[in-house]
Amino acid sequence: MEQFGYLSIGILVSYLVGAIPFGLFLAKIKGIDILNQGSGNIGATNVGRVLGAKYGLAVFVLDALKGALPAKAGMLYLDTPLGPEIAGILMGAAAIFGHLFPIYLKFKGGKGIATSAGAMAMLVPIPLALALLTWAAFTSSWGFVSLGSLASTVALCSAQAFIALKSGTQGSMYLLAFTFLATVLVWIKHIPNIRRIWAGAENRVKDSTLWRSVASILLQLSLGIWLGTVVFFTGVIGPGVFTWFEKLCVTENPPYWLPTPEAFKANTPAGFPNPLLKEQASRLAGVVVSPAFPIYFSIQVICGFTAMIILWGNQRRNPAGTLGKTMLACIGVGLLLAIAGWAWEPKVEKDRIERARLTDQVLLQKAYNQDLVQSALKARKDFTNSHLVSLGLNMTSALGMLAGIILFAIVSAKRNVEPAQAPLEN
Repeated sequence: MEQFGYLSIGILVSYLVGAIPFGLFLAKIKGIDILNQGSGNIGATNVGRVLGAKYGLAVFVLDALKGALPAKAGMLYLDTPLGPEIAGILMGAAAIFGHLFPIYLKFKGGKGIATSAGAMAMLVPIPLALALLTWAAFTSSWGFVSLGSLASTVALCSAQAFIALKSGTQGSMYLLAFTFLATVLVWIKHIPNIRRIWAGAENRVKDSTLWRSVASILLQLSLGIWLGTVVFFTGVIGPGVFTWFEKLCVTENPPYWLPTPEAFKANTPAGFPNPLLKEQASRLAGVVVSPAFPIYFSIQVICGFTAMIILWGNQRRNPAGTLGKTMLACIGVGLLLAIAGWAWEPKVEKDRIERARLTDQVLLQKAYNQDLVQSALKARKDFTNSHLVSLGLNMTSALGMLAGIILFAIVSAKRNVEPAQAPLEN
């Protein structure tokens, strides 16, 4: 009961803190009533548009702290029978609710992006990082802060859903519910922006060197990391690991700390490699490389999405004709194939484990069992096929990405040359 009382007080205080209209206060210091300027919103975007970028940034930081401090305080100092995350979630949600519906302003508040970001930084930092990347990519290339904000909430919720499904813990499910609720609230508050975007009447950010630089840096980083990851993993790590383990295992004098099992030296049933000298090397390499494949494909997907967002936005604002469309198509195909490879990888891992399990049963059987041998041979064939599919998806994804990079270089070169070739006006 005492815990419930403390938590109730914490939620109330969090709401009151979240309701503090920092944007209104800073604007009043400058002698401006922000409620009657721009969109009339107290958030960082409107303050920045009316007063300048440094004031917008200051409001963003202060509004983010309104979400971060209550969420962190709840996690550190309060506990509930349902786990430590609940107090942080409830107090963070109360702060967001306070910003959206502040009692001091007759419940007419901001859009909740900065306050949500602050709370999420304490509760779900990895999904928040992906959300910020999404926001920067959309805003810098498409020119709409509101579109970037909406897309970032979807990225946040999707990333937390993936984490929750992978971990299956109660705490991660609570956090998923929290991110989903925050996403719904933010989208509701952005309904007027959605209507303006649909009607082509939404305000764009100023086309400045800063935003162009952000888009350029993100695009080059995403394409560079994508290409570098493919080259390093496919050309170095993958074949290198198998070669290194084979040199260790398939030798007359293996290291004393890596003895070859006798079953791998003995004669094997028909259909199996005889003897299975490379089996140990293959399994060791599989154990090392298999966990890296999901990470490898996830990096490709994140980089591919970032590149696709920026290139698509740039293409809409500065069309590059057929070359631009082909470039987008190549990057899009590479991204889809990377997603397919990511989704396919659990089957490869399942087939790898089944191949090893049934092969061991065959090698250790005391009496010959034809059905067991056939099952093991089928499992080995299934793994080979699924592994080849994975490699095929990887290579074709890389080709799509590489074609996209080449076309991007051509489009960029044409854009840089065209102004120089334009006739000079007298």
